[in-house]
Amino acid sequence: MESYLETTRWHRAASTVAECIDQQIPVNLLDDPETSRRGRIITRFGLLGSIFGLVYAAFYLLIGHLWGAGIILLCTAGVAITPSWMRWHNSIQPAGHFFAFTLTLGFGGLCFVEGGVHGHAIAWLVAVPLCALILLGIRGAIFWVVIAFLAAATVIACDVVGLKLPTTYDPKWESTISAAGYLGLVVFMSILGLIFETGRARAYARLQVALQKLEASNERLTHLNQEKTEFLGIAAHDLKNPLTVIMTSGELLKAVSESQSVINVASKIITASERMRRLISDLLDANAIEEGRYASKLERCEISAITMQMVDQNMVAAQRKQIEIRPGMTEIFLRTDPAAAQQILDNLISNAVKYSPRNSKVYVHLVPEKDHAVIMVRDEGPGISEDDQKKLFQKFSRLTARPTGGESSTGLGLSIAKRLAQTLGGDILCQSTLGVGTTFLLRLPLDPAEASRPEHAHDTVEILREQATYSSHRN
Repeated sequence: MESYLETTRWHRAASTVAECIDQQIPVNLLDDPETSRRGRIITRFGLLGSIFGLVYAAFYLLIGHLWGAGIILLCTAGVAITPSWMRWHNSIQPAGHFFAFTLTLGFGGLCFVEGGVHGHAIAWLVAVPLCALILLGIRGAIFWVVIAFLAAATVIACDVVGLKLPTTYDPKWESTISAAGYLGLVVFMSILGLIFETGRARAYARLQVALQKLEASNERLTHLNQEKTEFLGIAAHDLKNPLTVIMTSGELLKAVSESQSVINVASKIITASERMRRLISDLLDANAIEEGRYASKLERCEISAITMQMVDQNMVAAQRKQIEIRPGMTEIFLRTDPAAAQQILDNLISNAVKYSPRNSKVYVHLVPEKDHAVIMVRDEGPGISEDDQKKLFQKFSRLTARPTGGESSTGLGLSIAKRLAQTLGGDILCQSTLGVGTTFLLRLPLDPAEASRPEHAHDTVEILREQATYSSHRN
């Protein structure tokens, strides 16, 4: 029990000392885990270097090695103020460079008063690049690797050319000084490694705590998102019934009334109800796709017939704006989901009509392309800017272009169409030029029997190139 209490006291004392020296770290550096870790290493390096420096300076003074003591005291002063340097500059980099500079200058100076390569100081230069690496990272350490290498090379070169560097202490202390230097280096490097590992362990522990909090937050967000999605689905589904009643009542009112004003109001009720029903259907479809609840029913079907159905379905809306829809069909069989294909094509064709000016044309062409069928829907509308094309298939995206006849847009149609096409193994591409028009290409996989036919040799890139050439001629 006493041993445990003693260990606890030492732990508390060490924590108190660490908190005191860490007060030198600027507050803004504590926000980032990496700068915080390096800031703590600098404060500990400052303390460690000061202790080592004072011990060695006292030892050198006792044996009369005044030059060595003076150099070490200057070096100790530089190391001691390094944490304050970090606080003054409010940055890790200047403090790290100042620390490496102080060590290089101190150890290099000792080499020139302790016999050069025959002394222990040159071995301490090895610590400079390592300290720089820990404090500054790879890029900052490279500079001090070069500096330390040049400093050591200069000392070695003096010995090689026969220039013997002086020994400014009593020769009888040579063995003692060498032993103290090398043993101190072992202790210093061990403590250096301990400081680094402690900082790394602390950073890792903080990272684990942060990851646990993030995981818990993600779980809560996932749960809330599921609740939101379920609520949205229930609400949207339950809204369909009263909307059907409203639409039916509006149609009945329109049919039995002889007053033109009543008929106009009934028409507005029907139009608004249809708009709300489309929005609800889009929301339900988007949620089903996101949750993976959309189950496609693949079967062999003739895509040209489906495409013509969607052309006919949008013909009334096109005629209201004097827009001519020009289909060009080829008999092609796909293995796809007919209902999904209808929804995609209805969206593309209705959008082309919606954004086309009056008295223009919409082209709907179907061509085979290797192992896919390509349904091309091209309009002569205002086109889509490059910025708008980047968010074209995002949910609830609002583009610069607006429907030319005041039609409504939920911002979900193209997003749903894109996801449905990908679910069916295909995709939707867009090519547009401002002021000229827009071309959407729907690619869906051919039926395996169709894919082997040699005439299916078109390429989507070629189709787009043809459209670009067409657009440039019109422009």
